Amino acid sequence: MWSGEPTLAGGAGCPRHPALLGETLDDLAYAQGRSAAIDRAWQIEVERRRSEATSATLLGPSDWDDFAERADLAGIARAAVAGLDDETRAWLDAYVAGVNDGLDEGSARAPEFAATGTQAERWERWSPAGVFLVQHVLMGNFGHLLWRRHVRQQLGEDALDLLSHEGVPLGGSNAWALTGSRTATGAPMIAADPHRVLEAPGIYQQVRLTTPDIDVSGLAFAGVPGLPHFGHAGSVAWAVTHAMADYQHIAPDADPVVPHPISPARVDGDIGLATMRRLLLARTVDDVDTALDGWVEPVNAVVIAGADGRVRERVAGRLVTIESSHSPGGMQIQVGTPSSHSPGGMQIQVGTVAAQAARRDLADGEVVVHANDRRASVAALGEEFAAPHRAHRITELLGGRPTWDVAGLAAIQTDTRLGSWPTFQTLLGGVAATGPAEELRRRLLAWDGHMDAGSHDAALFAAWRTELVLAVAAHPRLAPIHEPAGLAALFAPWVDPVARVGAGIERIVHVGPDWGLPLDELAVQALVRVAQAPADDRTWGERHLAPFVRAEHTGTPPSGPLGGDGDCVLATAAAPGLSDLCWRGPAARLVWSLEGPSSWVVPLGADGPDDSPHAHDQHDTWRAGDLHTLTDEETT
Repeated sequence: MWSGEPTLAGGAGCPRHPALLGETLDDLAYAQGRSAAIDRAWQIEVERRRSEATSATLLGPSDWDDFAERADLAGIARAAVAGLDDETRAWLDAYVAGVNDGLDEGSARAPEFAATGTQAERWERWSPAGVFLVQHVLMGNFGHLLWRRHVRQQLGEDALDLLSHEGVPLGGSNAWALTGSRTATGAPMIAADPHRVLEAPGIYQQVRLTTPDIDVSGLAFAGVPGLPHFGHAGSVAWAVTHAMADYQHIAPDADPVVPHPISPARVDGDIGLATMRRLLLARTVDDVDTALDGWVEPVNAVVIAGADGRVRERVAGRLVTIESSHSPGGMQIQVGTPSSHSPGGMQIQVGTVAAQAARRDLADGEVVVHANDRRASVAALGEEFAAPHRAHRITELLGGRPTWDVAGLAAIQTDTRLGSWPTFQTLLGGVAATGPAEELRRRLLAWDGHMDAGSHDAALFAAWRTELVLAVAAHPRLAPIHEPAGLAALFAPWVDPVARVGAGIERIVHVGPDWGLPLDELAVQALVRVAQAPADDRTWGERHLAPFVRAEHTGTPPSGPLGGDGDCVLATAAAPGLSDLCWRGPAARLVWSLEGPSSWVVPLGADGPDDSPHAHDQHDTWRAGDLHTLTDEETT
């Protein structure tokens, strides 16, 4: 029925990625599904079973299946495909057929099936929707809500000023766009790097989709058709960051041990599959913009650039309002009708961020920078945003020269200046120590604030920061937040007091004294502890390795020293107070050029099985901060 065929793209000496060929859009969907099954069979099997609350079959008992069942991920996925238009349904069916036709070959390539004594199961029409939900259900503000609830219960509403903060988000990205007068080619450019938990294989799959009328390259979610977040269609390109909107609510009838969110997808029974298809047909900025009017969740800040010179930023997605139809925070919201399947009998409504409040075209010579920070276009939509450091640093660097090329923008993506360093520098400059602790203090004050992989001083700073976090978290003033939150282990990262103090330590340094926290004294204690500890000659990069989360594997993915940290543009986030390992970082980096070649890279590689020559063939490039050029060479 479908003539789509997955092949490999990439010139001599370049890493390979799927190039999907066909006569129609449905052909491409079939080829994309088959490619995902062949290259990522184990990965997509795990995610499908997670969406259906049956992952214990593969991974053993955990809290996930209970959460997925209570959140009704399978029901949402089924509802998401029930009302599709005919064209989107046919496109989705072609994708699922491709998955099913590729599973046998993919399963034979994936040793995890034999290791666990399991087999891949056939996909249904709703399976891709379930996989998309799994990838995003815990990426929103749900975890922040759990933490805020715990702080209120233990310390009261006022404590949110101390412990609910502009801190490192649990998901985020950088993305910026330049108009043509700011680029070497004279045409707009977009640079982007989404930050996610680093997994093996990676969450994004590089693909190129080609028919006689379509030629789109971008990043796909394995198991989901289309290129919903990052795409380049020749005459138009787009990229997203998390807008940090409060689009989720804790279900009031939720189990206190395994709570679950109310989200737009749950209320409306829509995840935006039609938008994912329409984006592949987009040829202009207006086409992309119009397609995104149907976007649901996560709520994203989007940059769009066209070969005609236009650059646009907008917010796309829907919000949930409960027992009210008025706009939150004064933001203009187009409110829909109450859902017929509102959980618990509540009056729940879904609204779309109004275009007139969240869409803007850039003037010639202008740049726009999105980094999950509190900006005018999103400030009224949420409570928790990333610190402004990444956005400020990118803006500062872009102002350093009049025009930019791909290599220059790639260099910005790997900048290691720690945005929060001035706060800690001021703290250290205002205290005094003795002996080795004073020597350490002076050495840190002489440091340049760059979290370079080869830096010993960056490693010393991280050691001192860890001791400061531990001292603050252990202070009697914060003892109540160590009381058990009563939640399943799945939610531990969101309510772990040390992790949360570590994420918000910069805010605590600023306002902690008002809460009875003796920051000067604690800073000196931390200096003493580091000075008295056994000598550790490792550089920051040697301490800041990426373990690459994998559900089940037969080999160990490569790591290697990494620079950066959570408050750097190179946002390879550690967990201050818990570990120097990098648990979240750039899951891809790309520069889309609307004139001339574009470039991209992913950690590890495009393929899934460890023994594949394309499983790790991009990793050294990714770690070095370089990119691979997208070429027009013939596929092989």
